[in-house]
Amino acid sequence: MPLANAHPKKRFFIQMFTRDIPLQDCILDLIDNCIDGLARNGQLQMHTISDDIFGRGSNSVPRKADRPYVQIEFGRNRFRIIDSCGGIDYQYALDDVFNFGHSITTRSKEYLGVYGVGMKRALFKMGKRFVMQSKTIKNGFKCDLDVEKWMTQDAKMEDWTIDLTEIPAARIPAQAGTEIVVEPLQKEVEDLLSLPRFERDLSKAIGRVYAFLVDKYVRISVNGVDVKAFSVPVGEPRQGQTSYEEFKHDGVKVRIFATLSTVGSGNERPTKENSGWYVACNGRLILVADTSELTGWGVKPMPIWVPKYTSFIGFVFFEAKNALELPWTTTKRSVNGESAVYRKTISRMAVLARPILTFCNRKYPSDEDQEPIEREIAKEMKPTTIAQLVRKAGSAFMIEAPNQAAKRTTVSVQYNAKQVDIEKIRKHLRNPRMGAAKIGEHTFDYFLRQEGLK
Repeated sequence: MPLANAHPKKRFFIQMFTRDIPLQDCILDLIDNCIDGLARNGQLQMHTISDDIFGRGSNSVPRKADRPYVQIEFGRNRFRIIDSCGGIDYQYALDDVFNFGHSITTRSKEYLGVYGVGMKRALFKMGKRFVMQSKTIKNGFKCDLDVEKWMTQDAKMEDWTIDLTEIPAARIPAQAGTEIVVEPLQKEVEDLLSLPRFERDLSKAIGRVYAFLVDKYVRISVNGVDVKAFSVPVGEPRQGQTSYEEFKHDGVKVRIFATLSTVGSGNERPTKENSGWYVACNGRLILVADTSELTGWGVKPMPIWVPKYTSFIGFVFFEAKNALELPWTTTKRSVNGESAVYRKTISRMAVLARPILTFCNRKYPSDEDQEPIEREIAKEMKPTTIAQLVRKAGSAFMIEAPNQAAKRTTVSVQYNAKQVDIEKIRKHLRNPRMGAAKIGEHTFDYFLRQEGLK
């Protein structure tokens, strides 16, 4: 029987493969590959990160001076990423690393590089040529690929192979790692990297996505400046408990935690930028401060997110030894809403969020003469850690507060006055700069005294 040729074509495949992923996500994929090195050599168990966050973990935290590093550097027409996370085994590189998709034995691991597409997609999108070399304590390899030339060699399936050269192993564990240099860059990538805000936005994204990893298990820098982990703004309620639940579903461990945001050190109010749901898969945040339908907002029984819910903050941790069972997309910047484990989880998220949202509603009663005690409680939330809160967390958020709101001792009095009359009062009081509010206070006080009420 004749067989039709169904071979993929390199140029078409790569153009479609790289079209829809942002440059920032490409760089995050490359960082994922660095962190996976820690998992491959046993330095980090990705599926137990939440145990560490909740104060029950077994991962050892290296001294700051001994922590592995990931360094990102880029300039006008060059991008470089180098790490000391253990490197990539030569045989693993031959058999799996450059595949478009992992083999059966690899894809069932807990790695962040779960789908086996991130590194290749990033490199093919970013540049016209890349040089990669990696060393473990046992062996090493080097790959020098001219992407444009490689794409023209496309007559048979054997043309999809990539040449690797074996190089000496790292002499000591601290020297085991991977270096990738992309040069020259694609024009659109060069333009994006040259934007003044790109470096700042990238550092911020890294600090958030790896909030539970950076500064603790690995050091990450961008153009020589260390990335700071996003400080999780959870607050500790007085005389109460936070919402917490954990369960397992089809091999995935799920932990849900929700509370109120903390008031900042300068007593600044919680902001929309930090409010919402945070969703992590094996320690990597894939959603940050989400207030969309994706995390249930606006889908019954959850209300649409509005500014009065700014104090709400919730976390969902999905963890599995087989990372393919986790509900993340190939970009790892969103959730797969059709995943069975996520569908079960989102219903529980709504249940745990409900008492916190009710608390937020009570902060803004319809009676303006009431001063809600909830508003004062929210102001008194102090910074703490998830581990400290979970030790005393119950099944649902609860704060012991009086049922009746306290009466306010003051009320705002507002009325309109003619500008010409305001000027007359200023002239009479010989105070030409007296503000309208002060004039209102003065005239109100004057009435009380004249009528013998004060």
